Amino acid sequence: MHVALHFVMRIVKNGNKNTKSLACTSLVRPILEYGAAYWDPYREYQLSPLDRVQNKAAKFAHHWEGSDWESLAQGRKIARVCPLYKAYTGQKAWKAIGDR
Repeated sequence: MHVALHFVMRIVKNGNKNTKSLACTSLVRPILEYGAAYWDPYREYQLSPLDRVQNKAAKFAHHWEGSDWESLAQGRKIARVCPLYKAYTGQKAWKAIGDR
């Protein structure tokens, strides 16, 4: 996680805000979200390093602490709820599972 962020910071340090934001959201954010549906950390010592990397990326891209990026916790919540909704509404892939 840190390696990808430091790579992006080194490569696009002279870029504009949009370039930095695009680089962070396309190269760093997927690493932070990888496996969130299966590995959903809930303990503080598991969440803090992830949040620190995202905050550092947001500060680098936007030059301030806050950003309009979706929080990692919110993304994990959506990743958990979507399959349940699809199973409940009987969408194609889930209908075959529900019929069993």
